Parts: sequence; C-alpha cells; structure tokens
Amino acid sequence: MFAAEDDGLRAALTNAKQAGLPEIQISPIQGKFLQLLATMCNARKILEIGALAGYSGIWLARALPADGRLITLEMNPEHATVVRNSFEKAGVSNRTEVRVGRALDLLPTLESEAPFDLVFIDADKPPYAQYLDWALRLTRPGSIIVADNCIREGKA
Repeated sequence: MFAAEDDGLRAALTNAKQAGLPEIQISPIQGKFLQLLATMCNARKILEIGALAGYSGIWLARALPADGRLITLEMNPEHATVVRNSFEKAGVSNRTEVRVGRALDLLPTLESEAPFDLVFIDADKPPYAQYLDWALRLTRPGSIIVADNCIREGKA
C-alpha cells in the first residue's frame, strides 16, 4: 500500500515544524490506512480526538463526501491555528471543524451530533479509557473506533 504525500500533506508537516510541534504525527501509511477505513465504512461524520498539526485530519477529511464532516478536538489554541491552516492548504477546510478545549470537556457537547461513523483517538494518553467510553457513546453499531499509540514504549 503506497501512500505518497502531496503538497497539502507536506504543508501540514512544514506548519508543524515551523510551529515547533513535536514530530509525532502518524506515518503516511497509517494516514492512508485511516483514509481507507473511512472510505470503506462510507463515513459521513468523523470525530478526531487530538489534532496536533492536522496531518491525520487531512487523510480522514479526504475520505469524506462533499457534504461530509470531520470534527477535530484540539486542546491547545496555538495548535488549533496550525490545524486550521493545514486544512486550508490541503483544501479540506470546507469539510472540517476544529473545536478547542479539553477533549473530556468537549465530548459531552457532541452527543446531539452523534452518531459518528468513525472516531480516531490520538490525544494525551492517560484518559484513553475515558476517550474510548465516549467514542462508544458517540458511535453506532458498525462504526469504527481507532486508537493510536495504545501502548507506547511498553506502557499502557
């Protein structure tokens, strides 16, 4: 499975580097896999918990139909600005919405927008179990939930 990066994806990486963000984004192969999952389940509504610079969000948003929606949650307002810029440069800003705040504070506000067809969890690790609980509440049977870095350096 090849996953070539285009100008939009490279711009997200450049934005991240210029903003001094850590280089911890998913790989192109992982991004392509997320895009494939979203396409296979005919996702129309995707929730991303943790955005960093928007790299994974670009892959996900590109799988959406024209009227689809990606809602991405980002705790850091400065990172959220980078994300919005990345989405704009990648041409997916019309299908994306960045919400700023602690994910555990924002998740309850999404109940009226559920169900989501796919949830991607890639945020701070200690509350992963709580994020999973919310993902289960905000999805339906047949939805896909993906959690990145469940075990890192041998630690859950």
